[in-house]
Amino acid sequence: MTGSPDRRELRDRGYARSAWAAVGRSCRHVLWYVREVVGENDYERYVNHLRRHHPQTRPVSRKVFERDKIQRLETGPNTRCC
Repeated sequence: MTGSPDRRELRDRGYARSAWAAVGRSCRHVLWYVREVVGENDYERYVNHLRRHHPQTRPVSRKVFERDKIQRLETGPNTRCC
């Protein structure tokens, strides 16, 4: 056989799996970025910080955390982007 390999050969070599793995990684990276920009990871970061540095402190609920975060953003100076 001469020339470029056909699809079956590429699949047998694992190229199809590695291409789908790359697509999956890219989607996970985009999802992580969007969650960071929107601020969805803030609560998880807060809980991890408390567990690591203040293990005796009990974290507030997510609802209370989000309410306090919104209040800080509304009342704090220089917290708005526009």
